[in-house]
Amino acid sequence: MSSSVARLCAFLDLSRPVNGVIAFVSVLLGGLFAVEGQFSRLDDIGLLMAAFSALLLLSAGNTFNDYCDREIDRTNKPRRPIPSGRILPREALIAAILLMAAGTTLACFVNRYVAIIALVVSASLVGYALWLKRTPIAGNLLVGLLTGLTFIAGGAVFESLQGTLVPATFALLFTAAREIVKDIEDTEGDLKNNARTIAVISKSLAVLIASIFIGGVILFSPVPYLLGWYSWRYMVIVFIGVDLVLLYLLVQLWKDASRENSLRIQKWMKWDILVGLGAICVGDFV
Repeated sequence: MSSSVARLCAFLDLSRPVNGVIAFVSVLLGGLFAVEGQFSRLDDIGLLMAAFSALLLLSAGNTFNDYCDREIDRTNKPRRPIPSGRILPREALIAAILLMAAGTTLACFVNRYVAIIALVVSASLVGYALWLKRTPIAGNLLVGLLTGLTFIAGGAVFESLQGTLVPATFALLFTAAREIVKDIEDTEGDLKNNARTIAVISKSLAVLIASIFIGGVILFSPVPYLLGWYSWRYMVIVFIGVDLVLLYLLVQLWKDASRENSLRIQKWMKWDILVGLGAICVGDFV
């Protein structure tokens, strides 16, 4: 592999492209949910611009977060691009600034609501990496809120929040729970660098709070069906593919909150979010 290709791969790794694609798709879905599942809206230039803006902003946030966490990652994630030496810290900082500027600029060409959301997201991502990530619960909640905001941004393209609040709520609860499990995974490095996450304060308390958020997802899941918003197909998929999986992961977390098991659980949760989105799509559009 040539050095230029290797560096490109390193920058892609830094930005976590899978997460960026998820943000891109979430904005598209938010737009579809806001206009009652009209798939013809997928070619709407404003919606596509908002989705690319979300991808760029999330990539910027991930890159800046790795820049700020480069010392912690030497312990927790030594293979990441910066601690492994594949990317210099100043290069990561420049990349984060350029990505954030591009994402915010793109949003400004959609409408004022999407532009405001982009500015709020940009400021929040910087604040998270610099301060809130090391603040118990607040950082976890902020990540959950920002994840939910991707669906709201899709609706904002059409100046409508109708249909976006359910997936946004799911995303908030799901992501906050997963972020706390990630804190449990990263306890060793956070301890060495004086990061005051909830898992550093008390691992058992972190498990309890993560369980509360996971329980919130499970309790909220039947609400859209009971209110007549989604079909029975949604309920079947979300019960089998989300609720039962989360219950299994919850039991596993209480049995073993080690770093290795927490890593496995949070990866399962990441993919389970996609199952939940699929349930919403099927329940709303079929």
